[in-house]
Amino acid sequence: MKKLTGIMFYLLIMTGCAEKATEVAEIEPVADTETAAETVLLEYMWCDFGPDTTEEAMAALTAEFNEIVNASEYKASSAWGYIPSFETDLYDAIWLNVWADEETRDLGWKEWSENSAEAFQAKYDSVLSCKEDKVFHFNGTAGIEGGEWTAEPPFQAEFSFCTYNEGMNSDNLNTALGKFNSWIDAAAEARGSRSSYFYVMHDPLFDTATADGTAGAYDYAMGAYWQSMEEKEAGYEGWKATNNGLQDEIDAVSTCQIFSMDGYPIMMPTS
Repeated sequence: MKKLTGIMFYLLIMTGCAEKATEVAEIEPVADTETAAETVLLEYMWCDFGPDTTEEAMAALTAEFNEIVNASEYKASSAWGYIPSFETDLYDAIWLNVWADEETRDLGWKEWSENSAEAFQAKYDSVLSCKEDKVFHFNGTAGIEGGEWTAEPPFQAEFSFCTYNEGMNSDNLNTALGKFNSWIDAAAEARGSRSSYFYVMHDPLFDTATADGTAGAYDYAMGAYWQSMEEKEAGYEGWKATNNGLQDEIDAVSTCQIFSMDGYPIMMPTS
């Protein structure tokens, strides 16, 4: 059923991205890792498929969802579906809403509850039902800009749930990420184009120790994204061949649990 519904997500909307990894010379660490990166509110909801899940029903659900959001005064910026590449009984899929901020989220849900929720749920709960008690919020900050996406879904997503090692903190993480960003820039320069790869740092807005989530307790999470499995594999090969010990520096900062998923667009960003 998960693979079938993954195909359904694919049939709903098309998206893209593109590139390859090459050898990279040794990089210089950056002195200042501060950026004016935009922060958004990430809202992950655990969902299960129902007895009426079909291609047609999923297409109708997505089309009606987009129609409602497009007419809304308080819109989510985008929405995405994730199908786990690992076995789990916790959920069949994850629905991600990306919001500009908490105020927009609150007003958007208020508008949804007053105008659309009852009819939408009555119509589609037997197709896809999301769990009200399993909604997880993060402040999300883009780590580095990726290149153009041109491939068709699914894209590849990898979520790392990380705990700082003894004596380490966010300062150590920012230093390591600054070096990682420099490695990515050097790889792009050597290759002559940017990879589709980008990442988003996730700062949890809940107690991870008591959330009963996919992972146990953790300090931060990181979402990594590629437009295809081919690019993900090529990126890892390039990283292993040319990181010059940077992987060890990153591993010294924190210990991570990593989960891979196939990603599909539900509602594309408006800009």
